[in-house]
Amino acid sequence: MSKPEKKLSKASQNYFINLISFLPFVFLLLSGLIVLRYHSGTDYEEFSLGINGNLWLKIHRITALVVIPLIALHLWMHKHWLKRLVTLKTKGKFGGTNMTLFFIFLFCIITAFLAWLVFEDTKLGEAMREVHSKLGLLLIIFYVVHVSNYFKWLLNMTRKHFGKKK
Repeated sequence: MSKPEKKLSKASQNYFINLISFLPFVFLLLSGLIVLRYHSGTDYEEFSLGINGNLWLKIHRITALVVIPLIALHLWMHKHWLKRLVTLKTKGKFGGTNMTLFFIFLFCIITAFLAWLVFEDTKLGEAMREVHSKLGLLLIIFYVVHVSNYFKWLLNMTRKHFGKKK
């Protein structure tokens, strides 16, 4: 008879979702910074890190399509927190920064969707891209704060799952 497999705890599930999401999200933020250079007036035919602006924009969009479901999964793991957010009953010492990060991320998605799929090459589309780029900069700041707020937890979970077994 084989041993029944242990089910991962909710904390461990969340940890592994965070781990899987980390690099794509960081790459999304970095590619966003590079795309911002082109939105600020650099010719799209010029190269950044060996890639032209049009390809960077495609890379940024494709990475977003990978990251959004991962973040949705992360938020699903925290659905009780989201419920408290909607009912304005958030708790915890990081509630304010988490709420701010959530809304910045949400508005980043909305402005990107409006800029590239609805208004495209119009003045309103350009305005949406401007708002999106500023929100993206705020997103970077609040993401760093978010990770630093939970760094101790992340470190403990890493030790639990990848540390030396006694």
